[in-house]
Amino acid sequence: MDVNRLQMRRAAAIATVFGVLALMTTGALDRLLLGVFIDAGLVLGWGNARLTWMYIVHITDSETPSKQKLALSSAGRLGILTGLSIVVAILTRPDGIGIFFGLAMFQVIIVLLTVLPEVKGLRQQS
Repeated sequence: MDVNRLQMRRAAAIATVFGVLALMTTGALDRLLLGVFIDAGLVLGWGNARLTWMYIVHITDSETPSKQKLALSSAGRLGILTGLSIVVAILTRPDGIGIFFGLAMFQVIIVLLTVLPEVKGLRQQS
C-alpha cells in the first residue's frame, strides 16, 4: 500500500473525528453554524493537501520536472483557498471565522502525521 495514500486516509479519518467533535461542541454552545464552518475548513484543508500531493506526483513524473511549475501551482491554489476563506469569513461573520480554525486544525493534523513517523524513525536509528 502507498504510504502517501495511507497518510491521506488517516488525515481524513482524524479530520472527520475532529469535525464531529466540533459540531457536537458548537451545537452544545448553540453555535452550530460555527461548527459547520470549522468542518468546511477541514474539508478545504484536506482538499488542498490532496491537490498538493497530486500536483507533486504529476510534476515529478513529467519529463521535465520544474520547481517553478510546483511553485506556481501552489501559489495559485493557496491564493484561491485564502480568497475563498476570507470571503466566507467576511460574509458570514461571526461564525464564518470557523473556516480558518478548520484550516489550521487540518494543518496541525497533517504536520503531525508527517513528522511523527520521521521522529520515530530517527529514534530507531540512534
